[in-house]
Amino acid sequence: MKLEQTIQQHVEKLPLPLQGEVLDYVLFLEQKSRRDCADDQQRRMKLSSTLERLIALNPFAKANPTRWEREQREDSALPGRE
Repeated sequence: MKLEQTIQQHVEKLPLPLQGEVLDYVLFLEQKSRRDCADDQQRRMKLSSTLERLIALNPFAKANPTRWEREQREDSALPGRE
């Protein structure tokens, strides 16, 4: 049995005022779903814009990853290797 049919059977057993409440809840869920989709799209656009600005700034252009790695290793003592 499909989900829609199961829901319909349960709703039909309810008194009319409660069926109205089910409809209100379904409409609320539809509205929430549309709002969530719009929020997700807005977040994606904001993230995309931020990443584009970060790429344009190129903050790691002068970084030397080899030197950084050596500095990190010098600062941390390894157990048993004094």
